[in-house]
Formats: sequence, C-alpha cells, structure tokens
Amino acid sequence: MVFCLMHLTPSRSQIVYYNDTPTPLGKLRTLGIILQGTGTDRAALRLYGSYALVYFLNGNGQYRDSNGVRHAIVPGDLVLVTPDVPHQYCTQPGHYWDECHLTFEGAVFDLCRANGMLNALQPVIHLEPVQYWFSRMRGIIQSPNSQSYSEKCAEITRLLALLMDIFVEGREDVQSTGSNGALEAARSILDANLEQEIDLTSMANELGLAYETFRKGFRKLYGVAPANYRAQRRIAAACHLLQTTNTTHACIAEYLGFADEFHFSKRFKQMMGVAPREFRQQTKGKTETATAHDIEPRS
Repeated sequence: MVFCLMHLTPSRSQIVYYNDTPTPLGKLRTLGIILQGTGTDRAALRLYGSYALVYFLNGNGQYRDSNGVRHAIVPGDLVLVTPDVPHQYCTQPGHYWDECHLTFEGAVFDLCRANGMLNALQPVIHLEPVQYWFSRMRGIIQSPNSQSYSEKCAEITRLLALLMDIFVEGREDVQSTGSNGALEAARSILDANLEQEIDLTSMANELGLAYETFRKGFRKLYGVAPANYRAQRRIAAACHLLQTTNTTHACIAEYLGFADEFHFSKRFKQMMGVAPREFRQQTKGKTETATAHDIEPRS
C-alpha cells in the first residue's frame, strides 16, 4: 500500500508519504515534512526500531541518546536514527522548528551500517546549503502515488545514492588531511581504559598530529570533540553497569575514573538528564541483572 497526504495549515504543515511495499534490498517507509514541530517527547528517550534521517530546516534544539551523545541542533543538521539506539531530539519549551524526515529499513541498510556509512556514534552531521539537501531528500519520492514495484526499487536506489553523498560530505574535510588512520587509532585509545586520565595533547603528538588538527578532525569524523567522546564512553559504560549489575554508584564512579560518587552523579545527570539512581529505577526489569559479573572496587 502507498499513501500520500498533502495538508497545509499555518501552525503545523506536513507532507507525508507512506509505503509498505518491500523490495529485496529493503523498504522506504515514510517521507515527512513538519513545520513548527517540537520533536520527540522531552520526558524520555525513544527507541524507534528502524532507520531514519531527520533534517532540520529552521529552528534550534538538542539531540541526545543512550550512547551519551549530546549535540545542539541548528538549521542544516541531519540526525541519523538507528533501530537500536534510544534517542531524543527536541526544541526548548515554547520553541518550534521545521524538519524533513525519511524512515527506512532492510538488509541493504544494515550492510551500510556494518561498513560505516550509518554510524550511530556520529548521529549528527551538518549539511549545507539547506535548500540543496532538502531538495535531495524530497527528490527520492518522484511518484508519490505509484504502487509500481520498479518505482519502489528506484526509490531505494535514490536513497542509497543520498546516503553515499551524505557519507562523503560528512568526512570530506577529514579525508583531505590524510589523518584518518591516526583518528581511528585515537578513537581506539579513547574507548579503552576508561578509568585512566588521558593527556589529549600528548596523545595527538604521539599520533603525529597537531592538537587543533586532531581535535577538529576527530569532531568532523565522529561528530563530537575528543574530550566529550571520552566522557560519553564513560557514561555509556556507567549506563551498562547500572542496567546489568547491582554494583554501587560509588564503585562505578571509582571504576570509571571519577573523583568520587558526587562528581559521577553530577556528570551523569548532565549527560543523561536523570541521576544514576533514577536511571537504574527506570530501567529495572528491562535487562537481566547479572550479579555474577558485578565489578569490585580497585585496591
């Protein structure tokens, strides 16, 4: 079934296209344009269950997810939603924005993700000019009312071409520096030994990069500055421990290199929007508690 609705109102204009016709590669489900929207529920993270691209045309807000990523949203930002990452993007209370979004699913998109084209650790990419990328997204749907199987396959092909262009655009500046290998090595270092402090300037020098080149390149490639990436990985590890173990907050704080439980709790709330205790209560029962794997304080 293919469904197309065009309806314009002064406060909330939208063009919605819905399709549930599968192809061997996957399925493009929806194309939507929302004017004066507010985003997702501000009270909680949402698990969508499929892929989505959300492109912001006007207005400002914020994105955050369960990986610990927090990102201010401005016009020209594209948010990638992946099926298994709880997330939230919304305006400030009393404010609105305009957005265009695509939702899709299928084996070919899983393959794109496995090969780095859909990177959940880089959920926000800035693309300009806005009108060009907006037109590219809308141009995927060329025959909104068509139920032709060949047209559904053509839509998937056009979406894949868009994803490749977004992938190239999002990494063009970093690739031109020839520093990808060093940045990937830096990411591996930042992923490991979360309890240790790392001197980022010294690490950049050891990898053969000036610090500013390293910082800008890392942010371009992964969507977040190195220090924030390290903080996000610590909070993501804390989320996992809170969900799957009975380990005390003090022990988690020590294990992940925080000065004490107070600083851990403060940083956790800054990044996740709730205190560790509230997070553990909210997620209790959603994952099996694995007491046998609880961590022990370091001596």
